[in-house]
Amino acid sequence: MDQNIDIRELFLDILAIVKFELRFYKDKASPMFERIVKTRVFQQKLQKLKDFINQYFEIMYKDEESPINQAALRAQLDNIARLTNYYNDLSGFYKDQTQTLITREKLHSLIDYSHIEKLFLVFTSILDWEHYKSSLIFPHDKHKEKLLKEFLKKLASSDIREVEDLIDLEQSIDNFVESIEVEL
Repeated sequence: MDQNIDIRELFLDILAIVKFELRFYKDKASPMFERIVKTRVFQQKLQKLKDFINQYFEIMYKDEESPINQAALRAQLDNIARLTNYYNDLSGFYKDQTQTLITREKLHSLIDYSHIEKLFLVFTSILDWEHYKSSLIFPHDKHKEKLLKEFLKKLASSDIREVEDLIDLEQSIDNFVESIEVEL
């Protein structure tokens, strides 16, 4: 899986989604918001977000023998269950049943029909996992995993506040990748 992923393209895809998120919250205050949401460009960006989330879940489902994949899947499904109020039982009764209750098909349906703000939270949870835990995107390539972690660290820094800050990072992505590769 990881040999096929171009790290630069992955970074640009993540940046595009984060830019979309920042613009979404900025546009949300606009009186034109309802019209913006209906545009083809907006819908394409929304679909890219859904595709990214679905592809990441496919990575988790792919290797059922991997304890890391299973831990990630359980954590992400629990997160989705909380976000979507899929079950509202505070006793913890369903804690071990998340994978049974939210099947693969149900998950795809939840992603397809969830509100965009919930999708942003799922996306953020995925990036947090990749940042702080063992990478599922690059499970066998420690070099690319370190690059990804450095990129996510930069993305999560206080320097990134507005879309313009992301554009600066995007324009310097090649230099960023090269500088990290030199450090490693």
